[in-house]
Amino acid sequence: MKDCFSIVVPVYNRASIVCKTLDSIARQTYRPLHLIIVDNNSTDDTLSVISQWKQQNESTDLRVTVTTETSPGATSARNKGLRLVETEHMAFFDSDDEMRSNAVEEYVNAFAESPEADIVCSNSLYHFADGRTRLMRYRRGDLLHNHIYHATLRTQGYAVKTEFIRAIGGWDPQIMVWNDWELGIRMLLSTPIVKAIDKTLVDIYMQSESITGLGFSDKAGQWEIALDKADQVIDHSSRNDADTLHRLIHYRRIILAAHYLKEGNSDLAHQLYDKVMSATRRDARMHLLMPLVYLYTSMGGRGAATLIDRFL
Repeated sequence: MKDCFSIVVPVYNRASIVCKTLDSIARQTYRPLHLIIVDNNSTDDTLSVISQWKQQNESTDLRVTVTTETSPGATSARNKGLRLVETEHMAFFDSDDEMRSNAVEEYVNAFAESPEADIVCSNSLYHFADGRTRLMRYRRGDLLHNHIYHATLRTQGYAVKTEFIRAIGGWDPQIMVWNDWELGIRMLLSTPIVKAIDKTLVDIYMQSESITGLGFSDKAGQWEIALDKADQVIDHSSRNDADTLHRLIHYRRIILAAHYLKEGNSDLAHQLYDKVMSATRRDARMHLLMPLVYLYTSMGGRGAATLIDRFL
């Protein structure tokens, strides 16, 4: 008998689009599945829509649990779902994206081939509102460095051992944005065994109201919370390369400052820029590089991580 696989989907005010996501999960070639949908204080008809979807799609090999979480934020909703998971392996997914039909089967096969693995990662295809697409491959090499640079452990891009993610504390409910980035840092600091699948298993749709998000200024202050939390996690890790990891966090800060400037919020940009420059004043390389990265990125440049990586 096959082992059941769980998928946790938080949802907030997605009545008009959530069924596309749920349908993509129902089309999975792997069974049995346990789909846990957590409504997070929706003010539209989302709860009714997902309850009706459950009635129409639940079967003997597709168990569907619909529940609610009153604490605000996708992180709280994901933690509620995590508490309901009863299977050895699981994945989190967002309510506005789609799984390809073979996604769970690929994850389960990878865990079967490498039972020691804690995390199995895959590629994702991003779809932008203007019709562009971008393939985001899972980056190998130094996993932690790559994740801090590029957020390689995105919510939709991996499956995980349930006990592993519980052991590191699950999602931080105080972090409303970049929460998968912060979680990924905690996961990788615990030195997991990671297996990568070089296949595209997820389609991520970048919308103005998506969980993934598009802009920065409208959530100013929330990004900084994630960055500060990451610094705290690194401080408590006793890593020999903690200084380098903190430099990478400062790189993320200067990139955020540049985005603020590009969006026309010079006050926010200068405040964060000054913080980075003050924190790196005794580091000659960083003090030289950060202004260059700031200027380059604020003018629309991309790929500054390549430059930084050569000097760190």
